[in-house]
Amino acid sequence: MPRFVIDGPGENSRVFELCGNRPISIGRAKSSSIVLEHESISRLHAIVRVAEDGRWQIVDRDSVNGIKLNGTLVKEAMLRPNDALLVGEYRMRFEEPQVQGILSHDTVRLPQRFVRELAGSAYSGSFLPVVAVGSDVEPGVERRLSPPQRIRALERENALLTLLLQVSRALADLNTVGEIVQRVLDLVLGIEGADRGYAMLLEDSFMGEGDFSGGDYAFQPAILRFGREPKDSARKNAPNLIISQSIVQKVMKSGTPLLLADAKVDPSFSASKSVVRSGIQSAMCAPFGNRDRRFGLLYVDNLSRGSTFSQEDLNVFAVIAMQAGLAIDRVRGRDEIIEQGVKLTALERLVSPEVAGKVAADAADLRLGGEKQTVTLLFADIRGFTAMAETIPAEEIVGILNGFFQKMTDVVFAHEGTIDKYLGDGLMCLFGAPYSHWNDALAAVRAAADMQAALADLNRSAIYPHLQMGIGIHTGEVVIGYMGTARRMDYTAVGDTVNVAARLTSEAEQDQILISTATWKSLREKVPARALPAKKLKGRDEPVEILEVLWKELISSRADQPPQPVLTKGER
Repeated sequence: MPRFVIDGPGENSRVFELCGNRPISIGRAKSSSIVLEHESISRLHAIVRVAEDGRWQIVDRDSVNGIKLNGTLVKEAMLRPNDALLVGEYRMRFEEPQVQGILSHDTVRLPQRFVRELAGSAYSGSFLPVVAVGSDVEPGVERRLSPPQRIRALERENALLTLLLQVSRALADLNTVGEIVQRVLDLVLGIEGADRGYAMLLEDSFMGEGDFSGGDYAFQPAILRFGREPKDSARKNAPNLIISQSIVQKVMKSGTPLLLADAKVDPSFSASKSVVRSGIQSAMCAPFGNRDRRFGLLYVDNLSRGSTFSQEDLNVFAVIAMQAGLAIDRVRGRDEIIEQGVKLTALERLVSPEVAGKVAADAADLRLGGEKQTVTLLFADIRGFTAMAETIPAEEIVGILNGFFQKMTDVVFAHEGTIDKYLGDGLMCLFGAPYSHWNDALAAVRAAADMQAALADLNRSAIYPHLQMGIGIHTGEVVIGYMGTARRMDYTAVGDTVNVAARLTSEAEQDQILISTATWKSLREKVPARALPAKKLKGRDEPVEILEVLWKELISSRADQPPQPVLTKGER
């Protein structure tokens, strides 16, 4: 599998696998496939892509510091194995190893007591296909072990249980995936004979549950560490790190850790020059993960001794990889909760808290469409604002509107209403959507009264011109849901009820609140109001009976009463 080995200033070596034929971006931008965070790197520095002849090609995207290939400045060039690239202050080596097979493999064999411990509640997420020692023999065979054998078996169990506790503690206080990977590399490089450690995480979109049988996944740049930090000459002369694609696919598909033997003495691979040339004498590879969830791969090898790692080493290595997967899952889960909270807070700046909550709840199945629901619509409009705007600078108009909308929005939210949209110098509000309450009509009328009172307070401020507002309210059935296109949608209501509420607002005079008889009949308690002559509204054949809410009297009467709790239908 082609790859880049990346060395940057003050950083550990990283390895980035070039999977499939998708283009790879290199740059300082967080959206880049390979992110190089250094001032010498442009936001989009270069693109690596597959040319028509199947070879990999690098193209400079007008970067400031350019690209040097084997010491020569290039704009675009085909890559050959072991090409040396200088990208800003980063040195990158292109490798294209051709390893075709798995050298050998074994499964993890753990003591029965240890397997039972993994199956307990704290570790019930373990996916490892472990085989308990003695589970494949007849009952009673374990009891025929000699005393020294039983002592060694018990020592082995205790050592693994102790390791499980130590690894769990070592990873428990870490707060980022990067910290976990570095700590895990510290642990596995402590295994006797481990010369190099290699941690390769899946890209975020592929982490977790999924079908890994078909190889449809991609990795982030990997972290490469040496057990004993070599001198520059030793690092330079170290054989290329090679993990065959077949090994990666087998580990990702099955979740089974692999123990790789010495290729030079394995008759199945003694003829493979590329394997022998890799210099690997012994290695282990295991997935980060728990049960059906995968997060990446962990790998260690030895370059000088064949059959360095034993079954006991594989057991230890598998336990560390398993615990690392649990820790990564924990940190990612916490980060997702924090991210959702940030997104919800940002969303609440654009829509009401209730709509933000509904959008967050529907995020996995967000689609266009609506449903019928009875709601109360409130429209409010500043009277004479167009003429006023002609005499005031645009910057001041923006400030006036923002101050007005802030006051009105606070009132609507206080009465559990939803801001459907701002309409130039007015606004449209919903009561009863997305969630209905038993007193939606009453909440809308009370909100309208408080909006008029809030505007009066705003008018007492010297920084604003005198504003006056008309409000119309109507109750009825609407179709409410997500309207628009798949790329841009609004949560809104449509229907005749919306039109009537808007027409009532047009009929309302300054400082006036008009409601329809449908709203009046929906009130759970009477409010001060007076009937007005029926009005012929635009678009309707029959006159509509309306009432004017005496909002000052309503506010005064409410001031003399203790506040009433707002109950949902389930709480009545």
